[in-house]
Amino acid sequence: MKKSLILGAAAMAALVAVPQADAAEVDLGGYYMMRYTDSDATLTDTVTNNDATDDQSGWFQRMQLDVDAKISDKTSAHIHMRPMGSSDAIQGANDSDAGDSLDIKRVWMETEMYGVGIKIGNMPLSINDKILFKDDGGSYGTTLLAKSFGDMTVVGLNVRVSEGLTSTGNADTDQADIYGLSLVGKAGNVNYQLTWAHLDIDDNFANAAVADSTNNWGALSVGTDLGGVNLHGTAIWEGGHSGGTADTQRDGSDFLAALRLNGKTGFGGWKAYGVYAGEDFSHPQSTYYTSARTTPDFSPTWRQGGPGGVSLLETWAKGAGTGTTTALMQNMWAVGAGVDVKAGAWTISPSVDYAAVVEKSVGGTDTTDSASAWGGTLSAKTSLDEGTTFALIGKYVAPSDDDAVAQDANGDVEDMHSLQAEFKVKF
Repeated sequence: MKKSLILGAAAMAALVAVPQADAAEVDLGGYYMMRYTDSDATLTDTVTNNDATDDQSGWFQRMQLDVDAKISDKTSAHIHMRPMGSSDAIQGANDSDAGDSLDIKRVWMETEMYGVGIKIGNMPLSINDKILFKDDGGSYGTTLLAKSFGDMTVVGLNVRVSEGLTSTGNADTDQADIYGLSLVGKAGNVNYQLTWAHLDIDDNFANAAVADSTNNWGALSVGTDLGGVNLHGTAIWEGGHSGGTADTQRDGSDFLAALRLNGKTGFGGWKAYGVYAGEDFSHPQSTYYTSARTTPDFSPTWRQGGPGGVSLLETWAKGAGTGTTTALMQNMWAVGAGVDVKAGAWTISPSVDYAAVVEKSVGGTDTTDSASAWGGTLSAKTSLDEGTTFALIGKYVAPSDDDAVAQDANGDVEDMHSLQAEFKVKF
């Protein structure tokens, strides 16, 4: 639900800094969200990581405002922000509130130049079914050009993966950039996206291990409807790093394959997924280059956004101790399924997941704390009013205990859980 406003040129320029026009149509949208959580979201229990810090509870809130201004059929400007910041936690009566600074998450513009569509700025980015690139509610600095030819669109882009050491000035030798070309189109009843992406990291990049290096990815995503079943498949090949410090995982070539399925039933709907990421696969959003790496939104047990979000399986994967960027994007395979069941005014959504490490011994050393895990999420959601929902959520993950060294410094592997109640209103 959005509210439309008509603002004159002066007000428009002050709000989103776009070229003046006689009038601009501005859509104001966003959401407010409040979440109560009680969680144990750590993989291991140690002397320094006891119940005082292991079992945590909190109140979390977030307000997001999205301002989208349409200047003409070709030109628009956008700013998405969180006026209370993104710290989320609600403090006590004698403490500060959830945040005391404005957090600009996205700001970009779109226009056309000589028949070519242009998008520039810090914008949301989703490429190849949100697997090759996906923002996490934030944005990427991007220059994007697009031109359509019938049922196919050619997209060229330059993504600033990391600016480098901005504290010492915007030098031209410390960045990491992705240069890409993507073909998006439809053939019959099949939608497709074919992408080539080239990573170039400068010689003075802050992370010396990958400074002065390159990498390449080729990705193909297809989507279609087969007898009422929606299918989305993605395959990504990674060429391996050239340059930088030697590393068997980073230098090796490998691939990722993923499949998503969903459909409707008489009582609601269902969905399922499977994904495999090889031992040596390095993702463009890897922590080698940026902290913006995210797990695909295949399952709420893997990834949960919003204030106080708890991503149990992603936390398990990163803590499993296998490889330098262990997560669903590397050295992992996983499957899962879930259903949505209508029960009066409520929607009940149970799901189950299983994930495992592809190779326990990386670089000749077994440092795996947990090689596999079962997990699942159970949620119940209902509508309270227009645009307003309430939900109860429970998550659980049971990791295997595969400590490479008995009673090692990482402590004992333990089960993880999260219990939540949340309110959300969209406007």
